[in-house]
Amino acid sequence: MALAALGARDALAPARTIKRAPEYTTRTALADAGFSEPFVEDFFRPFLSGVFLEEALETSSRVFHLVWRSMLRGALCLPAFGVQSVPRALAAALPEGTVRLGTPVSGLADRGVLTADGTELPARAVVLATGAGAAARMLPGLDVPAQRTVTTYYHVAPRSPLRQPVLLVDTRRRVLNTCVLSDVAPEYAPRGSALVATSVPGHDSEPVRSAVAAALSEMYGTDTTGWDLLVARTIEDALPAMPPPWPLTRTCRAGQGRYVCGDHRGTGSVQGALASGARAAREVLEDLGGK
Repeated sequence: MALAALGARDALAPARTIKRAPEYTTRTALADAGFSEPFVEDFFRPFLSGVFLEEALETSSRVFHLVWRSMLRGALCLPAFGVQSVPRALAAALPEGTVRLGTPVSGLADRGVLTADGTELPARAVVLATGAGAAARMLPGLDVPAQRTVTTYYHVAPRSPLRQPVLLVDTRRRVLNTCVLSDVAPEYAPRGSALVATSVPGHDSEPVRSAVAAALSEMYGTDTTGWDLLVARTIEDALPAMPPPWPLTRTCRAGQGRYVCGDHRGTGSVQGALASGARAAREVLEDLGGK
């Protein structure tokens, strides 16, 4: 009943109601919603640890309710050719020559940016659409939240152990979650094999790899000795820590002609990053007089 009530409120209430609600930690919010400690430990903590990359459930309750609302109102998906399909689709709508690839920026100039080869590119406005760390290096003094680190192990299996698009979580906390990606998007593995992705908090190490291998065998209920580790990817600044009080929206303006956007300027998620980018665009257009 508590879960049904939570779902109904978050799915049906306007987003502004959630944004104006009293703010606590997620753990406190779940307790106030009537969930028992065992239910939180067996259901919410394993799942939300993979969503927020933290096990203490210290994330802002407002962030939790907005994310929960999104999950209830929409469907999770994977682009067939990777998440890079999203920026490629955005870039495809731009005039030819708008985007320069392979051109790292080394710093900001008075009226633009400096590239790594020393070239100055003039610009009326500069938008730093980067991770929090890179933005802070460009703009010293920028408010940067603490960051969460995650490592994902990609295993190649001869066949899918599930044959359905299901996310598995671990109540024993050895891994955050695991999923057969090729069951979600068949393009992720060649015919006759399966790609399994398993995420853990923190960095890669041999003890962690051993623990992951043991956990996968138990969680999937199959012999995983024939699975090959394709690659391990560690993302240092994967997600901002979002304890209360956490501003759900903040201006992207960071000085005259300077703007910063990213999920660290909103809610830590793909949606938060896109929303922050849209906000930066609106502010740039407003400051430049719509030109």
